[in-house]
Parts: sequence; structure tokens; C-alpha cells
Amino acid sequence: MPTTRKWHLVTYDIRDPKRLRRAARILTGFGTRIQYSVFTCQLTDRDRERLRWELSKVLTNEDSLLIFSICEKCIQALRKLDTQGCWPPDLPRYTII
Repeated sequence: MPTTRKWHLVTYDIRDPKRLRRAARILTGFGTRIQYSVFTCQLTDRDRERLRWELSKVLTNEDSLLIFSICEKCIQALRKLDTQGCWPPDLPRYTII
């Protein structure tokens, strides 16, 4: 059974510049930056948990992290407003192995 990738919007507020750079580097490996502290990521459930685990090693109690799952219908609505091409035109329906 193939794993399903879903779109997520990840945003953070990190007060220390060193932790900020480390978190941004981690997120760059998982998705695409669309604003200074906002990333889009196409993740499986396992990827999402791995991302949370990786970031938990960097963040402290004074930092905040939000990960939003975005449904297929919401992605279609966002594409109509997307001028920079941050979202792909079509999500893959299957994976060739």
C-alpha cells in the first residue's frame, strides 16, 4: 500500500537567531519556503512526525511551531491565488516504483 503525501503549511516563531537558522535548514529539507517563516511541505504521516521530532531537538519553550494539514479542496482554492508557483499544478495520483 503506497503512503499518501498530504500538503502541510508549517510556520514558526523562533526568538534566537541560531535556533532560527537551524530550524530553517531542517525545514528546507522537507519543503519550500514561501515566506520568511512559512514553508509548504508535502509529507506522509511518518515524514510529519519525523519533522516534528527533528524540530523538537532545536526549539525551546519560548519558540512556537504550527503545522497545518491542508485538504485537497483548499489546495485547489490556493492555486487560484498563487502567483509565485509555490504549489504544484497537480498532485501525483500514484507513485512509480
